[in-house]
Amino acid sequence: MAKYLLDASAFYPLVLKLREKLLDHLSLVAVLDLTVYEVGNAIWKESKRGRVRDPRALAAMFAEVLREAEVVGIENLAIEEVLQLALAEDLTFYDAAYLYAARRLGLKLVSEDADLKKYSETIGVDELVAELEGPGRS
Repeated sequence: MAKYLLDASAFYPLVLKLREKLLDHLSLVAVLDLTVYEVGNAIWKESKRGRVRDPRALAAMFAEVLREAEVVGIENLAIEEVLQLALAEDLTFYDAAYLYAARRLGLKLVSEDADLKKYSETIGVDELVAELEGPGRS
């Protein structure tokens, strides 16, 4: 059962930080279906900037993690609720979708996005790593 919802700003650095150790914790992790597109775009950008030598290998590594993580979709009926949250909190629709899903599912949101880190249900990558590797954890 998932405990954490990762947004793309956390997912990319978390995979790079934990690498294969993340596979041990994937039962605790969920991502939104749109995370696939955001991560793909991040890999593309890093490749275009010359920061990634082998974007296909990096994409394969992320794909392996995404196959094992719980993928959550925002139902069409929730679009109005997500938009209402975005407008009320002055967030992008993307950010509001993550916050909405975390609240609706009772998950901790893991983000490095400054706009999302101000919410009590949000923790950063370093906090997540500390929780995953803390006492009583593998």
